[in-house]
Amino acid sequence: MFKAFLVEDEIVVREGIRKNILWEQYGFQYAGDASDGELALPMIRQIQPDLLITDIKMPFMDGLALIELIRKELPRTKIVIISGYDDFSYAQQAIRMGVEQYLLKPITKEKMVETLIALQKKMEDERQQQAYIEKFRREAQEYETFWRRRFFEKIVTGGMSVLEISETAKTMGIELNSLYYNVVLFSLNSAGYDGSAPESYTDALVAVQDKITQFFLSHAELFLFQWNVTTYAVLIKGGQNDIEERTRECIENIRNCCITFEQEVDWYIAHGKSVSRLRAIPACFAEASRILSYRYLCPSEHILSETNIRQIREKDDAKADAEVICQEHIRSFLSSGAIEEIDSFIDQLFQNAGKESAKPFFCRYVTMTVYFAAAEYLDSIGCRADNFLPFEIRPKDNVATPEEARQYVRNLMGQAIELRNSESKKQQRDLLVEAIGYIDEHYQDESISLDRVARKVNISPNYFSAIFSQEVGQTFVEYLTNKRIGEAKRLLRLTDKRASEIAFAVGYKDPHYFSFVFKKILGCTPSDYRKGDKL
Repeated sequence: MFKAFLVEDEIVVREGIRKNILWEQYGFQYAGDASDGELALPMIRQIQPDLLITDIKMPFMDGLALIELIRKELPRTKIVIISGYDDFSYAQQAIRMGVEQYLLKPITKEKMVETLIALQKKMEDERQQQAYIEKFRREAQEYETFWRRRFFEKIVTGGMSVLEISETAKTMGIELNSLYYNVVLFSLNSAGYDGSAPESYTDALVAVQDKITQFFLSHAELFLFQWNVTTYAVLIKGGQNDIEERTRECIENIRNCCITFEQEVDWYIAHGKSVSRLRAIPACFAEASRILSYRYLCPSEHILSETNIRQIREKDDAKADAEVICQEHIRSFLSSGAIEEIDSFIDQLFQNAGKESAKPFFCRYVTMTVYFAAAEYLDSIGCRADNFLPFEIRPKDNVATPEEARQYVRNLMGQAIELRNSESKKQQRDLLVEAIGYIDEHYQDESISLDRVARKVNISPNYFSAIFSQEVGQTFVEYLTNKRIGEAKRLLRLTDKRASEIAFAVGYKDPHYFSFVFKKILGCTPSDYRKGDKL
């Protein structure tokens, strides 16, 4: 039902139009009327009608002035002009302003009904088309998110110049201009996740991810993107007076989303120092990354900052060397840490040791501790350390300086994480084969979704989305749509089935939406494709 509003200064005409038309019979709800544009404007702003019927000549504010304002504020509202003046200049101006009809008084009931019927059909078609566009946009959101992620990755790593950032943001419809920026990083994974296998599907993790996504969708000044399988980044923009407050609010909202499930989900949050230039964002991101990597050394601290790190170091200064380097912390890092975090983690190990880190005994001690922790972790995930770690990386008695110890630990941890990732990739490939087989078998089902496939193969939706696009080279939505359209092309060329039958056969319950998607992808309608207009 579409809302209609009438503006007419002649009360007899206004009452006649209102009472003599069976509005609901023609798909309209009569939402109100007014005697001139000045009275009508606030009512129209409140009602937001789908159809405005207005006279041209009225006191205080005429129809053309009213139309000019409505065109700016409610561009989708259809407008019909009625006038007792058979003056072509009014018609010309009305046409330039995008009115649908120009009706001359006296207006017959038959002419008004004819106009309403035509407009109702046109508006229904446009509403349906808009619904298709919105549905297609939602389905394509994963694809858009994939490219947004790549864009923001380049911003935070310094992979684009300021000019390239501005130009790309403009083409993607992203408003990045701001006085200040900050970066918040947070890690999110199932409790006990060890990194050697794809992360299992859990309702708790999905619930947290959904709550966080919903929060960011309603905050245009916050740009959320996935950094890796378990870590997310938020680019915050704001003014000099509110950037810190926005950062605190962002962190607090992430915390509130996670804390309900803290027994089932591991989460940590860190942020950088606000900067005033786009080119300074990589330094802000690096600072946040360094602080976030401290989660392995202080697992009880969920919101990490320079302050609580300093407090932890002060406590550790009084501890013995053997307590400073904890094998459990090292195993935790090896289970979910990234190659890019190794240097930050090593820095923290040595900073925690204070002056002791410069002594040869400590340097040999840290290499032995890290080696045994790595060996134990690799054994726990089915990679026997004595088979996989090369002989030359075994601990040596001649390590005497912090730099030698750092280099040794860096190489050892790098190889252990690569082995972990290799083990995980083996299982990823098996799961992807199973997932793709499931998609190929069930693509005709309209209800198939990324979440449903992820649940089927028992991995978290975000993990599945990340590895699918990485390994397959397409997002889940792209693959599913191409699968459906590919089968539709085959059926159009090789069978005499109607387009509506083919739509049902490839997973579209709405044949009109199927035609919409088909044309979006191939640039022609299904019937034109069948005729051979496009190969």
